[in-house]
Amino acid sequence: MTSPVEIAPRSWPVPDRALVLAARPLRAEFRLEETSRFADDAWWLTPAWLRADRKSLKLDFSTVPSPFVATAKSLFYTLLTQDTPPGELPLTIPSIRTYFSCVRRFLTWVHDRGRVLAQVSGEDLDTFHRELAEQRLSLASTYRYRRAVRMLWAYRSRIPDALVTDPLRRPAWQAWARANPRRFGENLTERIPEQIMGPLLTWALRWIDDFAEDVLAARDERAALDTRTPADPDAVSALAVLLDGYRHRRQPLPALPIGRLRRTAHPAPCLSHLARLLGHDRDRLERLDAERLIAEAAREVGVDSDCPLAHRVHGQLDGRPWLAAISYYDVPRYERLLQGACWIVIAYLSGMRDSEAKHLQRGCLSVQRDPEGRVYRHRLHSLAFKGEDAHGAQATWIVTAPVARAVAVLERFQPANQPYLFAPPLTSRSYRQRRSPFGVLDSNATNTDITDLIRWINDYCTAHQRPDGIPPERGRVPHLTTRRFRRTLAWFIARRPGGTIAGALQYRHQGIQMFEGYAGTSDSGFRDEVEAEEALARGQFLAEMGADVDRPTLAGPAGAEAGARLAEFARHTLFDGQVVTDEARLRRIVPRHDPHLYPGTFVTCVYNPDRALCRAPADTGHQPILADCQPLACRNTALTPANHNALAGHLTQLEDALEDGARLAPYVRHRLQEQHRATAAFLARHDPEPAE
Repeated sequence: MTSPVEIAPRSWPVPDRALVLAARPLRAEFRLEETSRFADDAWWLTPAWLRADRKSLKLDFSTVPSPFVATAKSLFYTLLTQDTPPGELPLTIPSIRTYFSCVRRFLTWVHDRGRVLAQVSGEDLDTFHRELAEQRLSLASTYRYRRAVRMLWAYRSRIPDALVTDPLRRPAWQAWARANPRRFGENLTERIPEQIMGPLLTWALRWIDDFAEDVLAARDERAALDTRTPADPDAVSALAVLLDGYRHRRQPLPALPIGRLRRTAHPAPCLSHLARLLGHDRDRLERLDAERLIAEAAREVGVDSDCPLAHRVHGQLDGRPWLAAISYYDVPRYERLLQGACWIVIAYLSGMRDSEAKHLQRGCLSVQRDPEGRVYRHRLHSLAFKGEDAHGAQATWIVTAPVARAVAVLERFQPANQPYLFAPPLTSRSYRQRRSPFGVLDSNATNTDITDLIRWINDYCTAHQRPDGIPPERGRVPHLTTRRFRRTLAWFIARRPGGTIAGALQYRHQGIQMFEGYAGTSDSGFRDEVEAEEALARGQFLAEMGADVDRPTLAGPAGAEAGARLAEFARHTLFDGQVVTDEARLRRIVPRHDPHLYPGTFVTCVYNPDRALCRAPADTGHQPILADCQPLACRNTALTPANHNALAGHLTQLEDALEDGARLAPYVRHRLQEQHRATAAFLARHDPEPAE
């Protein structure tokens, strides 16, 4: 182990007036001389967060125990100036903020024991690690704490007080690492269950296709009311005319909704909304004793339960308007729900990361048309940051029509002078508090909007006795983070459920669309994620098939060989009579003992390159090219009962199509007949029989 005295220390302390962000590029609206200095109690990092989806980030050293403030400041000044010692990698601005919390916690732990860092022994480090492990944090969080603590040793030449022992050499740290090997490249993000994702996407599409027009019209009406000027300067006279209109229509007066200063369930006229309708100030109506006129009208026509807008709801759900009316006070919430629904459709059906979706701007969608003018491809353009510099890089995604419709809604949603599609709504608190005119929602705000959308869906389904609500996750309302959607899409594409989602959108079609053109100048990694999911799904299928003692004999030209390979594979996936289900173990077992069986909907490929028709004779690749599969002719084909049922179902579909053959073009009818003949003959030759 290298001793601290063997490394020449850097000169410190750092000058109090040193600018901590001097080595970082800044946003255009900030000047370097206005940013934080070393002596400040809090260092604001927001000026160096170049992405539009930035958060308000700061390092608050007043929360660090006072004996360690100089050490903490020296460490994070080094990280911000990227003065890293050999073997340490520079960190991004958000990562620095994350590690600050971890370092602060460890320094507090040391302070509570009355020590400085140089007095922390190896046994102390083991004790801290054991206490950390007992908290059952996620694997990623524990690794983050480990790295943060080790910085106080790795950066020992940059800080006035440092650890004297490398934590990674301690027994407790090494034992934990052996028990929890870090699987670089493996996505540990939790998937969204199908029973949640299906109805959620269905409702998100409803918001875009059926409800958006009403929300946008209500937003415009609300904006017009907020900027209305008086038509009659005499407020009392104008109020009398307005109230006469309510009497003539026999329409109840607007009421302040429950929850907005209303103490009881008994509605009272909403003076603020009446003043809004007049274009006058509420305080002026109060000074003119308008409440007497309003009370008289209320006795005649009654009081509503809310402040409904004049817009008549047009959106339909099951043949009826989805709402009776939209309240003035509900518009901000409906705007957020609509924006959240658009995010779900765009991010989930494109595979974009949250940061990539948040950088979509007006005009980001382009289309390609065929000679008849029909659109056959949609391209979405944005910035990608994964693997790129802090400014990001241009990237392109191939998307489907629902994504294009969501983009069109957002372009109408935002004012003409707002380039970003996911900027905060004009009625939101985020819009009023933001510092930059071009800021966008961060991931926390979107997570909140998604949760609110789920709550609205469930409340709506309860009120209207609908069965298509969002089921709970672990007994509570699902909390879906933005990271989970991309992982879930990769899983669904890899597993390709037999049905379709939202009535029409097939996952297989979605996958082909994205793989055709995803990535632009950025390495998206989405194809790798899907391929990893496909490999895991194949391992799970093989483990279950190999361990099933009652499995039927596989039919087809390679059926017997498939059975032998499965039996051999089962020897490596059975432990104490139980099938391996742990994902990490399966990922290790399959590459070592791969039986090269590839399950499909219609056939299972028992891959042998010498017999494969999907490859040229000289091409001896290690796996089949499923896009070029010739299942009815290839000798690598095996049939599970599920394969046989799928082929039989396909044969029935061909028969149904041929029954109406008079309406088919001759060439199409001939091809269908040939396909029917070949499929029927194949099934007749390879009718699977159950095992004895």
